[in-house]
Order: sequence, then C-alpha cells, then structure tokens
Amino acid sequence: MPPVPHPITGNELQRGQWYRWVFWGIVSFFFLYEFFIRVTPNVILPQLQEDLGGTPGSTATAMSTYLWVYAPMQLVVGLLLDKWGSKFIVSSAAMVCGIGCIIFSYAPDLASAGLGRGLIGMGSAFAFVGAIYIATVWFPPKQLGMIAGITTAVGMIGEVIGQVPVADLVKEYTWRDVVLWSGLVGIGIGLFMMAVIPRRPSWFENRFKHDSTAQESPIKRLGLIFRNPQIWIIGCLSGILYLPLSVIAALWGTTYLNKTMEISTNDASLCMSLLAVGWLVGCPLFGKLSDQYQNRRIPLLIGSIGGFITMSLFLLAEDMSLTAMLVLMFVMGFVTSSQTLAFAFAIEINPRSMAATAVSACNFLTMLAAAGLQIAVGYILDAISNSGSEAKIQAVDVTLLLHDETNHVKDAYANVTPADFMWAIAVMPILFLVCIGLCFLLKETHAQPSDETTHG
Repeated sequence: MPPVPHPITGNELQRGQWYRWVFWGIVSFFFLYEFFIRVTPNVILPQLQEDLGGTPGSTATAMSTYLWVYAPMQLVVGLLLDKWGSKFIVSSAAMVCGIGCIIFSYAPDLASAGLGRGLIGMGSAFAFVGAIYIATVWFPPKQLGMIAGITTAVGMIGEVIGQVPVADLVKEYTWRDVVLWSGLVGIGIGLFMMAVIPRRPSWFENRFKHDSTAQESPIKRLGLIFRNPQIWIIGCLSGILYLPLSVIAALWGTTYLNKTMEISTNDASLCMSLLAVGWLVGCPLFGKLSDQYQNRRIPLLIGSIGGFITMSLFLLAEDMSLTAMLVLMFVMGFVTSSQTLAFAFAIEINPRSMAATAVSACNFLTMLAAAGLQIAVGYILDAISNSGSEAKIQAVDVTLLLHDETNHVKDAYANVTPADFMWAIAVMPILFLVCIGLCFLLKETHAQPSDETTHG
C-alpha cells in the first residue's frame, strides 16, 4: 500500500507531529465508550429482569458473558494488531461492540442478551490495547508512560458517566432505547476511526524488516513473551494494583460498606466513584512523572506501599465516618493508579515489534489475577460465615444480585457479619505486601525500549 501523505506537505506522516493526538484520541474515545457500555447493565438491571423474566442469578450470568469473552481475547488482540496494524482491526472492533448492543437491545430472552454482551466483550477487548498500540506508532518512546496513564484515565471517565446519566435516560425512555442508541454510537465510532486513522506508516514497518521476532508465528511470539520472567512479575504486580477497582469497586465494595458502616447503597456507591476519580487524577500524573524521571519501578513501589496502607485502613471501615471513607477511597485510587505503568513496562521489556502482544499479555495476566481474587474472596467469605449453600458466594457482581425492581435491597447475606467481611477482605493487604516484594525483582527499563535501553 502507498504511504499516507501529509495533507499539506504531501510527505508521509511522521511520528511526533500534532496529528498523533488525533489518532490516539479517537481510539481512546473508543476506550471511554467501551467502559460506558461495560457498566450499563448495573443501571438497567431492574428493567432487564422485568422484561426478560430472569432471576437475579440467571440475569447476572447472562451479563457476565462480557468478561468470559473479554479475558481470553486479550491473547488474540495483540497478535492481530502487531500483524495488521490498528486501522481496520480497531474500527471493526468498535462496530462489533455496536452490533452487540443492538442485538442486546432487541433481545427477547436472556440467551440473546448474553450473545449481545459476548459480542460487546469481544469488541471491547481491542479498545485499551488499540489505544496503547497507536501510541507506540505515533508517539516517541519517552511519552509512553504518560499516554498509558491518560488512556486509563479516559476509561475512568467512561465508567463514571455510565452510571447516573444512564439512570436518568432510562427513567425518561426505556433500557432498550438507551442500549440501541449506544449501539448506533459504536458503529459511528467504528466508521469514523476507519475514515480517519491512517494505515501503519512504512517507516514503522521498515524498522522491523530485520527483526527476526517480527517474522515468528503467533504461538512463538506469545512464547517469547511468556518465557520472559519479567512479564510474569509485572503481570502479577499489575493484577494486584488493579484489585481496588476489579474487586472492591466492581464486586465487593458496596456490600462491604453496607455491612460494616451501615450506610446506604447510594453513599457506598459514591465511595466507589471516588475510587475511580482517584485513578482519573493519578494515572496521567504517574505517567508524566515516570516518563520525566525515566523510572518505572519507584512509582510502582509507591503504589504498592500506598495500596497496602489504604487497604489496611479499609478494614477499619466499621469505625470510620463517611467523610473519612470518601477521602480514603480517593487516596486508594490515586496511589494504585500507578498500575497503568505496567503496560509501558511490558512494552519496554519486549521487542518493539511485539508491543501490542506485550500489552495484551500483561492485561491477560491482570484479568486472571482479578478474577482469581474475586472468586477467592467469595469462597473465604462463604467458608467463615457458614452462610449455607443457598447464599453461596459466586464470582459475579454483587450489585447485580442485590437489587430488585423496587430498588430495595434483598439481603442475601443476613448471616454475614462485618467481621466476616473484614476477614475475607484481609487477603488484599497481604497481597499488597507481596506486591512490594515483587517491585524489587523488576529490572528498571529507564523508560526505554529493550533495544534502546542502556544500563549504567
């Protein structure tokens, strides 16, 4: 294919120019959109149960197909982007999200709704990795940490606006209307990306003509990445630092605060929102400072120590005021947002020709750690509370299980005491201690690609 010319000079587009922000911005907006449609079921669940006739458990199972498709797709996403570039891959993924939303909006039963959510998960798997991949092509390596941080922050915006605004729209219209409109937006984003994002430039591809790893098969490329011990270390670090979002905010946090602090669901949800705001503020800041001082390990160590302290304080929720908890959740989100540097680190310890695959591998390990602890906390809570088989804790979003159409809470965990919850959550500060130790096993990259790193 011929190179993409600059609209004014006629020369091929180059790295580091102003239009790099346009290319990255479009794909990062797709990431915002992906987060928005990811959390939509939390808001529309009462209407879903009324229209589709499912129980809370069966409805939650149908909605969870998103995650079951999203996680394994991470192993495919990076390979496809490294092989073919972002233009058609990411734009098609956005349209798959849109089609999934449309199928979801017309679903006559839970099986059809699950199919729609599965397609949404498939398309969404390309959003974050796609934005980071765009950055590796069009941005200088020294800005990679900052871009990873800003990209993650953009996703947090999508999570925040996917709550109250959607709830207001559902009150005014119907959940099917809202989901259908979301689908049309997704298709529009895909078409826009296909029209605006250029093909991968020739100078980028020429860099890897003599790189033997660029010619390897997909299995061998994954093998090269997973044979590097550092990817396992950074993957575990990433997974632990992500736990406040993946386990507290997305699963157990609201119920934990309901039980321990005896506050309303709205107040508990506000606390979870402050956790996301902490990430929104911290991600770009950590990224910028990490790039400026060419250090990845120290910010990750700060996040690990901060995570241990804030998670330990979180266990004292029973004795805290709402104001104190709001402050704590913001600080917890802020310090653990250094997690976003894990993706820059993953790129820097691998050949540049496998940048997207490296990000996908790190994200895959991150999601495995998150899913594993969601299950672990549930079974620990189940065991120590003796809550019985009828109230067995499942690894699904508790907020999906606890609200009926009148918005009253059904306390399925009447036998669970605040102390039970504290013991179950106590595994997280222990993991942050492990995280601190793992930081000392990382080999500092000095914010440089592996083939450009110089160690003094």
